[in-house]
Amino acid sequence: MKKQWKYFVIIGMAFLLGGCENKTVEKSSEYHKYYVNAEETGIITKNYVPEERKTESMIQEMAELVQEEVTDETYKSILPKSVKLKDYTFDNTILTVNFSEEYNELSNTREILARAGIVKSFIQIPGVTGVQFLIEGEPAEDNSGNPLGTMDGDTFVENEGKNINSYLFTTLDLYFTNETGDRLKKEQVKVYYSSNVPLEKVVVQQLIKGPRQDGTYPTLSPDTKILGVSISEGIGYVNLDKTFLDQALTVQESIPIYSIVNSLVDACHVTKVQISVNGETKKTFRESVDLDQFFSSDYSLVEEASP
Repeated sequence: MKKQWKYFVIIGMAFLLGGCENKTVEKSSEYHKYYVNAEETGIITKNYVPEERKTESMIQEMAELVQEEVTDETYKSILPKSVKLKDYTFDNTILTVNFSEEYNELSNTREILARAGIVKSFIQIPGVTGVQFLIEGEPAEDNSGNPLGTMDGDTFVENEGKNINSYLFTTLDLYFTNETGDRLKKEQVKVYYSSNVPLEKVVVQQLIKGPRQDGTYPTLSPDTKILGVSISEGIGYVNLDKTFLDQALTVQESIPIYSIVNSLVDACHVTKVQISVNGETKKTFRESVDLDQFFSSDYSLVEEASP
């Protein structure tokens, strides 16, 4: 029976992932190996220079590294000795890793540290853009019995500071746009994030990163900088840099506004949202939308999902 992990707060670190097809890699000290500290409360990172140069060879090398035995008493292997990495497949930039059934016996804390460290290990290899987990050939599941799916560069959200001490998981309903830019499209996104990062900030961060599904398009420029996001007395306040005005995408003028508003209302249960640019609300977005107001959600803009 496959273990279903419950909603958790994990003592440890949060991660950002990255990746890109089978290519030759230059020798670099920018690669890392990951271990669990002796207390099993966090991750230890060590610089690493890979011996191999090509994507698939590096995957094999990394598969051996995540299972290597550790003699140092201050840290442990990222994958416990009791768990075996049985095999893996690499198909079109997605790496699928298959573990033995002992993976199900890991505590919540140990499991998420292992998962994050393993994903971080493989995702740094050029050509690998996502990692999937199997247990005895079956997809690993979340607490609702849904497959964890592909973990990629947007799966883990890191705090900008260094004092990361807890880890949360949530599923967000985010609003992006359709191909013509005249309707909103809802997309569910699973994220892991530091508890030091307010959920409202995570929402805006994910909107700026853009959608993951095919047929769904961004509403905000990826260059947009967040100057502040907060909630007070049920109202959400979003302060963005001038990129929000200067690099507005070619979508209907109301779409970026209600992409932010609807997403925050759904995730954070605010009643209204105010958007400012460099701290000022007396701005006009796309020469037609006055920002000096409180915006309520507008679901009439949402495109109905295809059956």
